[in-house]
Amino acid sequence: MVQLSKILCPTDYSKTSDNAVRYAIDLARKTGAYVRFLHILSPENIAEKTAYSYGVSQRQESDVVTEQFRTLLMQEKKKGLDADIQIIRGNPYDVIIEQTRNWGADMLVMGSHGRTGLNRILMGSVAEAVFHAVDIPVLLVKQGVKPRIVAED
Repeated sequence: MVQLSKILCPTDYSKTSDNAVRYAIDLARKTGAYVRFLHILSPENIAEKTAYSYGVSQRQESDVVTEQFRTLLMQEKKKGLDADIQIIRGNPYDVIIEQTRNWGADMLVMGSHGRTGLNRILMGSVAEAVFHAVDIPVLLVKQGVKPRIVAED
C-alpha cells in the first residue's frame, strides 16, 4: 500500500487548478495525508521596484487567496482535512520544485491545461517541466477532466 503523508498542490485558482485541488483533498482524505496548497505570485519586475522607490504603493497581497478558495479550505478543515496554504513570489517552475524538495512532499497534484502543438511550444508547460524535474509521483489533472469527486456533507 502506498503511504502518503505530504501532498503538495500548486494552485492559481483557475478551473484547472480547482480540479487538481479537489483531487488533492480527496487523496488526502483517503490516505490521511497533509495537503499544502501553493499559490505563486509573479516575481517583481524592475518597473515595479522603480515605481515603489518613487512612492507608488505596492500591490496589496493580503487578498491573494480568493474568497472561493478560502471558503473551500475552511469547510474542508472543519471536516478534518489537515492543510495549509503557502503564498510565495517567484517563477512557478522554480518555486514548485523548491517547495517539493524543501517540504519533503510525497506526491505532487497539479492541473495541466493540456496545450498541444504550436500553443504548447509557444506557451510552454510548467506542469510538464515540473513532472520531469521532480523525483516523486505527480498527478496531472487535465483541464477538461469530468468531475468524479463527490462532495461529502
